Amino acid sequence: MMIRVIIVLVVGILQVSLMAGIAQAQSSNLSDGFDSFDEATWSKGDHNLGRSYLDPNNVGASSGNLEVKLPANSLNGGEIKSQGLYGYGSYTARMKLPNAPSSITGFFLYDPPDYASEIDIEIYNDTSRKIMFSTYAGGKQTHTQTMTLPFDPTSGFHDYRFDYSSNSVSFYADGKLMKRWKGGVPKNPMHLYVNAWYPTWLEGKKPLTDQTVLVDKIGYTAQTATVGTKAR
Repeated sequence: MMIRVIIVLVVGILQVSLMAGIAQAQSSNLSDGFDSFDEATWSKGDHNLGRSYLDPNNVGASSGNLEVKLPANSLNGGEIKSQGLYGYGSYTARMKLPNAPSSITGFFLYDPPDYASEIDIEIYNDTSRKIMFSTYAGGKQTHTQTMTLPFDPTSGFHDYRFDYSSNSVSFYADGKLMKRWKGGVPKNPMHLYVNAWYPTWLEGKKPLTDQTVLVDKIGYTAQTATVGTKAR
């Protein structure tokens, strides 16, 4: 009987600690206008992904923008990753994409291992207006859909957003609801990323000149009530 009581107490303490950790991850709002590169908030990627080497030298801040460069005559790219973990809430990025066909820009939440916890916005760096929304949870891809943006992402700055709650995720472009899914969302806090790279499932065409993703602002507002708009 005593052993059973001890086990119950230990399990209860672990559950409380986990919930406290998740709540803490959701408590810190973020607003970065990239007047400089804040190393307390972000780290630079330094690893291979798809056809690309994500080179920290391709990432910097200038003129109030985060710059992620896709260098000329190369398939290399760049990435930033939040130092902290984030949970339920609303995530926004205001970005202008380059015209670098066969590359994509990602704005997403992720925590390893692969397929365990991820919410993706991936936009084609060209004038096709293609955008992909995806979620991963519990070791598998739970949702994915490729859609068409109502604008050319290379023509100027546009707002990309997703609202993430315990049982749903909603994706927006310039304030327009594009997609909403219920269920199949991750339950753990994750790191926030922006990257630009060349996936193996696209051609891998090297740009003739330097191309740059410009990020004007990234924001996160922790969930304080039900987030999202009912899909039509």
